[in-house]
Amino acid sequence: MKLYFRQILGSLVLLLLTTNLSAQNLAAYQKAGDDAFAKEQYYNAMHYYDIVLKSKKTADVYYKYAEAARLSYAYESAEKAYSEVIKSREKRQYPLVEYYYGMVLKHNGKYNDAKRAYKYFLDSYTKETFYRAKAQQEYNSCDIARQLVKDSISSDSVLIVRLDNKVNTPYSDFGSHEIDNELYYSSLRFDRKRPKGEKKDKETRGDKLVSKLLTSEDKGAKKGVLLDVLNDKAQHTGNSTLSHDGTTLYFTRCSGKKTDSLRCEIYKATKKSDGTWGTAVRLPNPINSNSATTTHPQIAWDADSETEWLYFVSDRAGGEGDLDIWRVVLKGEDDSYEPLNLGAPINTKDAEVTPYYDSKRKRLYFASQWHYGLGGYDIFYSEDQASGWSDPINMGVPFNSAANDLYYVVNADDMSGYFASNRDGSRTITKEACCNDIYRYDYQKSTPLPPPDTPVIVQVPVVPPDTIPNTVVVTTVDTPVTAIPIDTPVTTVVTTTVSKLNDLLPLQLYFHNDEPDSNTMSIRTNTLYEESYNYYISLIDKYKQEYAGQFNPERAVYERDNVDNFFTNDVEGEYNRTGEFITQLAEVLEQGKRLKLYIRGYTSPRASERYNIALAHRRVLSMRSYILRAQNNRLQPYVNNGQLIIKEAMLGESVAPKGISDEHEDPQNSIFGLDASRERKVEISVIVEQ
Repeated sequence: MKLYFRQILGSLVLLLLTTNLSAQNLAAYQKAGDDAFAKEQYYNAMHYYDIVLKSKKTADVYYKYAEAARLSYAYESAEKAYSEVIKSREKRQYPLVEYYYGMVLKHNGKYNDAKRAYKYFLDSYTKETFYRAKAQQEYNSCDIARQLVKDSISSDSVLIVRLDNKVNTPYSDFGSHEIDNELYYSSLRFDRKRPKGEKKDKETRGDKLVSKLLTSEDKGAKKGVLLDVLNDKAQHTGNSTLSHDGTTLYFTRCSGKKTDSLRCEIYKATKKSDGTWGTAVRLPNPINSNSATTTHPQIAWDADSETEWLYFVSDRAGGEGDLDIWRVVLKGEDDSYEPLNLGAPINTKDAEVTPYYDSKRKRLYFASQWHYGLGGYDIFYSEDQASGWSDPINMGVPFNSAANDLYYVVNADDMSGYFASNRDGSRTITKEACCNDIYRYDYQKSTPLPPPDTPVIVQVPVVPPDTIPNTVVVTTVDTPVTAIPIDTPVTTVVTTTVSKLNDLLPLQLYFHNDEPDSNTMSIRTNTLYEESYNYYISLIDKYKQEYAGQFNPERAVYERDNVDNFFTNDVEGEYNRTGEFITQLAEVLEQGKRLKLYIRGYTSPRASERYNIALAHRRVLSMRSYILRAQNNRLQPYVNNGQLIIKEAMLGESVAPKGISDEHEDPQNSIFGLDASRERKVEISVIVEQ
C-alpha cells in the first residue's frame, strides 16, 4: 500500500556520489536508477535516468524517469517525460501512462489538458479498477478546479505567508501548532553519523532523512530546536497535538526501512512539574493496531459532554479505502473505547489525512486526495451536524493549490493558523522536486472565518464515462507552467489585483559572491541590481569550470548542465519575471491601491555574521533602487506620495541551510557551488495592502 508517509515521512535520500562511476556505461547507470527506484530513492533514480536519457531516448527510460519524477514531486519534468512516452510507438506497453499524465498535468494547474488526458485514459482503459474510478473522479474534478481558481479568496481577506528559513528547510516541514508562545512542528532531518575521533562541531550527514519534533520560540520567529526528549534516533517522530488541559502531548512514531513498509503508532508524553515532557508511552490497542498504521493524532474537546476525543488516521480493516480518518473517546489512563470510522461522506476510496477538529465551530478540517480539488491533497471541511457529517467543502484558493496542501489548524485567536504545502515558493532540494513547507494564514480583522451556515459550494455534474464525447484527443504541452493558470479565453480582460501580484511571488534575484561592492562593511550602495546581474551572467563559464572541475568526467558533465540550468532558469528567469511583476505592480497602484512590498536579503555563510548583515543590507538597497528606476522611474511617484512602501526584512546568513561550505580554502563550493549560489539573493516576498 502506498502510504501517505511517502509524501511526509519517506526516506528521501539525496544524491551522495561517493563511488567512482567513470568506467560505467549506460547500462550501469540504468541499473543504478532501477536500484534507487526499488529502494524508493526517487530523486536519485531521476538523476541516473537523466544521464541515460542524454544518449538513450527510449520509451522505457522516459517512463522510468517520469515515474521517478512524479514520485519526487517534480511534476514539470514528469509531464514532459510522460508526453514522450505517449508520442512513442511503444505507448501501448504502458496502459497507465495517460492516467499519470493527467495526474501531473493537474498538479501543474493545466486543467483543460488534464481533462483531455483523463478522457483518453477512460476511453482506452476498460477495466473496472481503482484507476478507472479515480480517473473519472479527476475528470470531473478538473471543472471544479477551474471554478475554484476563478472564485479565489482575495488577499484583502486573508494573508498567507511562508514561514522563513529558521523553520522551513529544503526538506519536508509540517504538522505545526502553537503551545503558549512556541511553535511545535515536525521536520525531516538527516541522521548524523560522526566518524570516530572527529570533533563534535563537525558532524557528518548520514544518508537517511528522519522526521523529528522541533519547537521554535516566538511562534516560529526563532530558529527551530530539536525536542530531543521525545525524538527517537531509530524512528520517525512527528505530528504532535496537545490535550485540552495542556498536560499531555500526543504524537506519532513510525518504523520501517521503506515507505511502503512504514508502520506508525501514536504515543503520548505527560508534562512534568518543571515544564519538560516525560517519557513517551505507546497508546494501547485498539487505538493502535499491531497490523496497521495509526498516525496524525488530533485532540478535540466536546464542551457539551466534557469529553475528549482523539481523531487519527489509519489504514486498518473496516475503512472506506487507503487511509481513513477515525476517532475514539479517551476515557482513562490505560483504557479506551473501540475507534469509529467517520465513514462517508468524509472517507473515500483514496486517502484522507491530517484531521483537525474546530470545537468552537463543530467543524472538521482534513486533507483528501479524492474529493474534488485542485491537485494532489486539498484541504476540506465538514460540519459536525446532528444528522451526521455534511458534504465536504473545498477551502479553495489560496489555501489550496495545484500542489499538495494539508495539515490545516486554527489558532486560539480564531483569525490565524497554519498549514503545510509544497506549492510554488516552497524550498526544495532541486528547482521543483520534493517538499512541504509550513505556511501561516491570517484573516483580516474585518473578515472573520466564514460561519458554518454560509458555505460556498461549487456543484459540477458528474459525467458518466459512457456519455463523454469521443472527439477529444490528448495533446502535448511544452509551454512553461505557471502556478495555477486560469484557462480564460484570450479575449478576456483580466484586471490585475493584489492577489494576482502575490501569485507572482516570491521572486528571487541572485548575486555573485560578495556583491554588490565587495570588501566593505558599508550598508549603503549605489550599484543598481542590473549592474550586478550583468556581471554575474558574464561569469557563467567560470562557474562551470570551477564548480564542475572537482568531479570525475561523467559527473562533471552533469554538474555543468546544472550550472547552466541555474543561470538560465533562476538567475535569468527570475530577472525577466521581475520586469513583468513591476509592470503589474504599477497597474495595481494606478487603481489607487496603497501597498507594502517586503524585500529580504540573504547571504551564503562564507563571511562573518556581522559582515553578512551589512552585505544583505546592500543587496536589498540595490534591488530597491532597481525597482524604483525600472521602466523610466515608473514606481518612484508612488513611493514619493506614500502609496507604495518598500520594507526591508533583512535575514543575513542566519537562514543559510546547514551543510553549505563556508571554507575560504574551498572556493569551488563556498563561492562557485550551487548550494551557496542559491543563498546569495534578495527575495521579494509578499505584498500587503496598507
